[in-house]
Amino acid sequence: MLALLQTITVGIFGFLVAVFSVFGLHTEQATAPSDRMPAVIQEIPEAPVETTVTTPAPEKETPVAENPKTEAPKPTVPSTPNSETAVGSTLIPQTPTAPLPVAPTNAPSAVNEAVRKTVVNIFCTSIFGGPFDAISASGVMIDPRGIILTNAHVAQYFLLRDYPTPNTMSCVIRTGAPAIPQYTAELMFLPPSWIQKNAQKIKDENPLGTGEHDYALVRITGTINKQNALPSVFPYSPISTALPKLDDDVLIVGYPAGFLGGIALQRDLYQSSAFTKVRELLTFVESTLDVFSIGGSVVAQSGSSGGSASNLAGELIGLIVTTTAGADTSSRDLRAITTSYILRDFQNEAGVALGVYLSGDPAERVSLFRQTKEVDLIRRLTDAIEAD
Repeated sequence: MLALLQTITVGIFGFLVAVFSVFGLHTEQATAPSDRMPAVIQEIPEAPVETTVTTPAPEKETPVAENPKTEAPKPTVPSTPNSETAVGSTLIPQTPTAPLPVAPTNAPSAVNEAVRKTVVNIFCTSIFGGPFDAISASGVMIDPRGIILTNAHVAQYFLLRDYPTPNTMSCVIRTGAPAIPQYTAELMFLPPSWIQKNAQKIKDENPLGTGEHDYALVRITGTINKQNALPSVFPYSPISTALPKLDDDVLIVGYPAGFLGGIALQRDLYQSSAFTKVRELLTFVESTLDVFSIGGSVVAQSGSSGGSASNLAGELIGLIVTTTAGADTSSRDLRAITTSYILRDFQNEAGVALGVYLSGDPAERVSLFRQTKEVDLIRRLTDAIEAD
């Protein structure tokens, strides 16, 4: 086994007792079993992928509720598509229909412009924290109805909207340059396994994360300015199930905020993007590609959590989740969990494939999540906050 590579969560966990605060981040050794680090994969055989997209049939029944590097054996990839590739090479939301957001030429500048339109800033504030305390992160729209994929360590703050009193925490969706509040939003899904393994870290000043189970869905519900109507179709990034390879070109986009604080975070936060390459392939187990390294860049800062990692066709292949520590952004190692991992884990956590989940009515999905999972997740978080 190689020595564990120290990693940290890119985004910001809060310490909520009487007030909410934003803390800095640093690296330290992960020792808890729940913090198992992804192991390096030297090579991944290419798996055949379907080229057509299957439209899931509408559901009639309620879905079931519920770094350190180490060497890993060479994985074996199934010769036929498994559960996460069953919907085809690209998971495209079926209703309402919308054109792909990328220009046909796929020129780097056109792809960059198109993907940037799909990445948003998630900005949470507390009535106890005052105007200078805030939680800022990123998210990427994956559905034309305004459904956002982000990290669980970001979306957990939606669970605290009424703690310790009603309307304590407010999370809004911001867009533009600089980012300005545009939309209200609500939590649509967060993996119970992430809360079970990480709830106690919400009081840590410098929490660690590996990326395992670290994704969530957030749904846009309305506009901040009530005089503005919601767009009929939001720009979105289609999800690719193709596995990244070493040296593949990758476009990363987020709202890095590592060098901002106080009022500047509210007024002067800009989106950043960079073209980079896949540096390492990693796995949480032994035979799946779950994480990939994309090196250091201007995006390698706190606040980029939940940002997008796309191929040169503008399709989402990963979700930014962790980075190593470094004196500057170029010396850090940014990492993303693969969409293949997200699809596979979502099936296990939600009891239904993501493609089927997105084919349903978003409001009904939110209602079901609140009825079957949210109460327990809130209890686990608040118990961790109140624990001695």
